[in-house]
Amino acid sequence: MGPIRMVVPQAKATGAEAASGPSEARVRFLDASGKPVGRPRKVPVPAAQMMEAPASNGAILRAEAEPQIAFMTRLPTGASQFQVEQHGRSTIRAGIRETASPHPKKPDSRKRLGGADPRFVLAVLAERYDNEAAFHADCNRILAAIGAMPPFTEFPGRIAIEALFWKTSPSQGQLGPLQFGQGTDLIFGDRPLAAAFLKKAGIHSDRSIVLVNLRKRGGAGGTADFPAWVTNEPSATDQWESVAIHELGHAFGLGDEYDSANPQAPPGIEPNISANPSPDAAPWKHLCTSHGPGPTAHFNSGAQLPANTVGTFQGARYETQKFYRAQFSCMMRSTATPFFCVRCQELIRARLA
Repeated sequence: MGPIRMVVPQAKATGAEAASGPSEARVRFLDASGKPVGRPRKVPVPAAQMMEAPASNGAILRAEAEPQIAFMTRLPTGASQFQVEQHGRSTIRAGIRETASPHPKKPDSRKRLGGADPRFVLAVLAERYDNEAAFHADCNRILAAIGAMPPFTEFPGRIAIEALFWKTSPSQGQLGPLQFGQGTDLIFGDRPLAAAFLKKAGIHSDRSIVLVNLRKRGGAGGTADFPAWVTNEPSATDQWESVAIHELGHAFGLGDEYDSANPQAPPGIEPNISANPSPDAAPWKHLCTSHGPGPTAHFNSGAQLPANTVGTFQGARYETQKFYRAQFSCMMRSTATPFFCVRCQELIRARLA
């Protein structure tokens, strides 16, 4: 047998000495009785990273995500389980059959939902669905939520979903194990494996998400390299489809408008963000109803202004002081906001026209 890929979640820290940066873990292989077989080996453990995560009341935060431990290995003869030992953390013991990553394969089915000639395609990967019709129903819910929100209402058929279905166990799926954050609704699985399954599907999309059939609200932001993650469970303040729509906003080049710190933020500035406090110097000055040399509202203020006020509201792009957004509320700031601000709408409209 050739090399196989193993992946397990990071174990809980048992003391302050647990490493937060890159480190190593020791892997021991065991037979069915728990007796060591073969030689132990060391595997790298990547540093924790900041990931976008939904939180309570529709808030979106940058949360520190513990890395998963993934490694390629050849199995010693007789090995049926293994344990991972890491300084300052609990020992992990897992079965090889349950932990080995599946080989990426083409979807059992793929279906285009929405316009036949769209401008933007959102790829949706099924995870923990054993019913194709249920998965397609959830994909159609995302598409309906997009189509009901301005400015998408002006461009019917310009957004499509490529629904990629793999039949899997509702309790385990194929892109796990799931990782859960602390203090947020951060939920994600094996991100490199999800990207490999998407590549195997052989489609072009402008953004991709893994839709997880899980009765727990949560998700995680995606990147150009990895799909986002969304569960199909709403919260008390917002619908789960809103998390997917926020990710779609990124496909249109929109930056995050919330102020949760992100030390790993890339340089640059998106067109819905301003570094100048003056509304008259903002990229959206032609939309402003508020004018003057200073910001329309300082950080943590502005809620008392009329809802249609357009100016410079302090707090955006992971900073409380440095950057400004066009309106007090926007989908790019909170998933409990059922609309995009006028600047984001203008930018989306320009891409769809």
